Amino acid sequence: MNDKSTGALAVPFLGLVSSLQLIDPTVANTALVKAGEALNMQGSTLALAASISTLAQAATVLLMGFLGDRLGRRQVLMASLLLSIAGDGIALMAPNADLFLLGRALVGIGVGAALALSFAAVRFVSRPEQLGQALGVWNLLIIAGFIAGSLLGGVLADTSWRLALGLVPLIALLCLPLVPVLLPEMPANRELRADWPGLISIAAAMVLFLTGVSHAVSGFTSPEFLIPTLAGVVLFGVHVLIERSRQTPIFPVALYGRGLFAAAIVSGIAWNFAQAVVQLQTSNFWQVVQRYSTSQVALAQLPLLICFALGGVVAGRLLSPGRRTSQLMASGVITLVLGLFLLAGVRATSHYVAFVLPLMLVGSGLAFVSVPQSALFVQEAPPRYFGSVTAFRTTTGQLGFALGFAVSGAMVNGFGFASLRDRLLKLGASPAQIPGLEDKVRALLSSGALSHVKGAPSQVMEVIGQSYASGLAGTMIVVALLVALLGSISLLLLVIGRQQGPAQA
Repeated sequence: MNDKSTGALAVPFLGLVSSLQLIDPTVANTALVKAGEALNMQGSTLALAASISTLAQAATVLLMGFLGDRLGRRQVLMASLLLSIAGDGIALMAPNADLFLLGRALVGIGVGAALALSFAAVRFVSRPEQLGQALGVWNLLIIAGFIAGSLLGGVLADTSWRLALGLVPLIALLCLPLVPVLLPEMPANRELRADWPGLISIAAAMVLFLTGVSHAVSGFTSPEFLIPTLAGVVLFGVHVLIERSRQTPIFPVALYGRGLFAAAIVSGIAWNFAQAVVQLQTSNFWQVVQRYSTSQVALAQLPLLICFALGGVVAGRLLSPGRRTSQLMASGVITLVLGLFLLAGVRATSHYVAFVLPLMLVGSGLAFVSVPQSALFVQEAPPRYFGSVTAFRTTTGQLGFALGFAVSGAMVNGFGFASLRDRLLKLGASPAQIPGLEDKVRALLSSGALSHVKGAPSQVMEVIGQSYASGLAGTMIVVALLVALLGSISLLLLVIGRQQGPAQA
């Protein structure tokens, strides 16, 4: 295989490797119910099993970006694939919950590093004038890999949860020998030194914040939400103060004052927030209200994912260095917001066809925001801090996705319960039954396991359907307004960034 052919395959290969970060949690969450039963995981242990890989990833992704700069990106990428293989290998063979949790934490670190390192590597395997096109192809392969991997993982999970957890190690094992074949050596800077105070403080801030927002469904005034969330925000402020006094920070704090870098952060939070809301809440709607199976839900999401993938290719071709970023992002925000507003019009009796156009608009909008946003991170990253800065894209994505996942659940809960008592009375429940039925409905809607409610009374199931449909409409309107606000802020920051001029190396 000559250099030209390997170069042409490098970006698609990096996209496939990056897709592991999406495939792994999807397959693991599908397998978690059976794994929990087999390993006797309940309550807080089961909740930790669902989130530990995300928390481990959040705590280490900037470190892995730094190690890519320090030791060489290709070598660290191979190590991350090995870690992913080992992590899920431990989890799938685990005889008890402790080893399962250890394995899931390790694979979280591995797939998070694979995403961050692969994204950073795109710049080194593509010419500067073709960066936009390369990012579009990279995005296409991420989505294509995710679609294939999640569908296959779902089939495997129906057979055995241990077999399902073997999918990511198998893909990683197949990719491992191709890394030195398809990817060139990338420069390593052995003079870099780890900024441990900065790395530890931002890792702790991320873990606390993500832990807090995961409890948003308990209420925005609940201690479970407020204490860790506020602690994470405060600790991030401490992190910034620490970094200002460091001679060798993770990356220069002055970047936060750059309009283009700030726009990349805000727009990244916006599109990940929107994606989490739409994918989670439509999935729950189809399962709870319209009784779709897991495989039907996966197929129902395809219009969004296909438009996200193909839209990324179009956006990448339209994007050129220093040009069209604002136009593409503005069109993406408008399209995304329109799709969200159309989803607010869905009712409990709506046929699937009513979802197709909104999902296509949302997918296209996500693509036209995410590709320019990715290019901004590459553009703004100083060479000395390239790995850490580009890894911060993953951090902002996690923040947005976690907020969308948790906050939308809380909003559906709130909007859906506005007339809960009246709904129960209309179904013939007596006043004495109301408190108990309300508790059951709230527990089922708050559990996040909305597809596993077969044992619930028919009254409860009917109320859940009505409440969820009502809650979804209100949630989509609020989310559309929030995304419009964040998109407007991003566009304003782009204007400020253009006036500031190019970043200093």
